[in-house]
Amino acid sequence: MEMKIRIIETVSDSDERGFLSLPITDEQVKSIYNFHIVSLKPGHVRGNHYHRHQTEYICVLGGQSKFLAVDNKNKEKTELVLDGNKCPLITVPPFVTHAVKNIGNETVYLLCYTDKPFNPDKRDMVKDIILD
Repeated sequence: MEMKIRIIETVSDSDERGFLSLPITDEQVKSIYNFHIVSLKPGHVRGNHYHRHQTEYICVLGGQSKFLAVDNKNKEKTELVLDGNKCPLITVPPFVTHAVKNIGNETVYLLCYTDKPFNPDKRDMVKDIILD
C-alpha cells in the first residue's frame, strides 16, 4: 500500500495586501476535529509523530519549511520544501510519521486539524523522531 500524502496549494487569490487561503472545504466543516494553530520558529521542528487512527491535515502559513514523512508500513519517504506563501495543505494518513522544520528566517504557522475527535483517555499520537 502506497503512502497517500496529498499537497494542495490553498491560495485562491493574492494582491499587494496579502493572500486569501481556503484550507477547509465546505464538505469538511462538519467533520473537523482538534483544530489548532501552532507557531514554528526558525530552525525548529514540529511533529515527529504519527497517528494510529486519524488523518491529520496541516496547512503551512508563511515562510519556508521542510516537510518529511515516512510510511511506517513500507518505509516509503516523502521529503519536500514548502512555500508557506502558497499555503500548502498536507493530508497525512494514519501510520505515516511526519515532521515540519522551519528552514527560513521568519516564524511559520501551522493550521492543523484531524478527521476524528481528540480523546485524552485514548491517545492516538505516537512519538517517532525522523527530523531534527
